[in-house]
Amino acid sequence: MASQNKQDKRAQRAKAKAKQNRTRRASEPVESLPVDDDRIDFTAVDLTDLFKRMRDAEHSSQQAMCSVFLEDPLLELVLEQEGEEEATDFILSALIEYRQWSTEATEEAALAWIESPAFQADYVAASQALQKAAG
Repeated sequence: MASQNKQDKRAQRAKAKAKQNRTRRASEPVESLPVDDDRIDFTAVDLTDLFKRMRDAEHSSQQAMCSVFLEDPLLELVLEQEGEEEATDFILSALIEYRQWSTEATEEAALAWIESPAFQADYVAASQALQKAAG
């Protein structure tokens, strides 16, 4: 696991990027990619269906919610298309957005939830369970 300082820097970068992406999405026209670009514009992806599945799973447990999130094929696409650092930023941004959507939390409260030991433990456990099932 990364040092606390590195985690804090990542969280701050993700927080800033999430805010930037929300602002950009609100002000951009719908079609901003060139017609011949087959890459997915992840800032314009509607995550509502994923968020609904995550909320339903969260009624069972936070770890189940993390599993639903991690199993979504969109995460693999983000990793393939954007690389590890951008995928990490996307994951943090999506989780912040989910928390704001599901609980109307502030961005700071959503980030505190992600950084909480309980969430971190559930996220790691869900990730390990998925790796074990796949391997």
